[in-house]
Amino acid sequence: MSNEELREQLCMIGTSAADFAAARGGPQRARRVHEGASAFDPKTWRAIAGLGWFGIAVPEADGGLALGAAAACVVAEEAGRALLSEPLATGMAAASVLAAARSLRPADEALQALLAGEGHVAMACAATADRGEEIFHIGLVPEGDAASLWLAVRGDGADFEARLLRVGSPGLGLSVRAAVDGSRLADARVERAAWFDAPRILQGAEGASIWSRGLRLAWLADAAALCGLADAALKLALEYMRLRHQFGVPIGSFQALQHHAADCHVDATASRALVHEAARAADSPRGNWAAAAAIVRASATALRVTQEVVQFHGAIGFADEHDAGLYLRRAMALGARHTRSALARLQESARL
Repeated sequence: MSNEELREQLCMIGTSAADFAAARGGPQRARRVHEGASAFDPKTWRAIAGLGWFGIAVPEADGGLALGAAAACVVAEEAGRALLSEPLATGMAAASVLAAARSLRPADEALQALLAGEGHVAMACAATADRGEEIFHIGLVPEGDAASLWLAVRGDGADFEARLLRVGSPGLGLSVRAAVDGSRLADARVERAAWFDAPRILQGAEGASIWSRGLRLAWLADAAALCGLADAALKLALEYMRLRHQFGVPIGSFQALQHHAADCHVDATASRALVHEAARAADSPRGNWAAAAAIVRASATALRVTQEVVQFHGAIGFADEHDAGLYLRRAMALGARHTRSALARLQESARL
């Protein structure tokens, strides 16, 4: 496929994704989630699966679209722009990992369920152990136990292993809490016996490499979503600055506000360029480093831009009833998912 054909394909994917995300998401739904409604809609989840988004980075032989990280970022950017609350990035990343382990029946069954939109597979990394009796995992779930499976990993190098943990199994406990935007976070506490009873689908250095590629895709997709929501938030502020008058003129004519808006535009544009360049470099030797840089930069940019957007609206922007705060809260929740692990990757690369 030529570069021109690829651009046309990505443009069509983006248009389709924008229409779908606008119909299923938007500030009104984000507000309902913030006020306590579920962040996970099974109908929307199945509709996303019907569009093939979960298989966007899965080989065609495994039932996917094989479009790669660049297409995943185009879709995720539009989802972020519309504040779509379903954990799209996790779904795409988990599918790519499961596809690589499809020769094992548990992985294949989980992959088919995910591609059909019949389940959600959360990704969880080991955080710590408690008195040598239990393994503590932390991850993100859409709504309580809506994640039917946890793709959980521990160790590194030759000691790396990934297992599929089924929610509700004996020895697996969940501690769920609300994020600032109303989505749900969960910690999983796994007894050692339950861990070793769960099917192992990846192990060793090869398994660690497969997991790393999946994590890279999650970083890139969430980075693109952050770029999308930052752009949408800035457009909301610019429209307000055109309509709001003070001293007989639009406040957008004030030079101080123009400078701040220009800085936000440059920052958002640069972050978006970095994300999409990192997506094109996803399969290169520096792919992990590029993806880590993309999510760190996009997180910082989205947080800065959405904070400025609240300021642009003046006192009304600080009111909980205004939409400006929805973008800020989503930026805070989404950016916090990966920042620590991505920064660790960047520090590791700097030492090499």
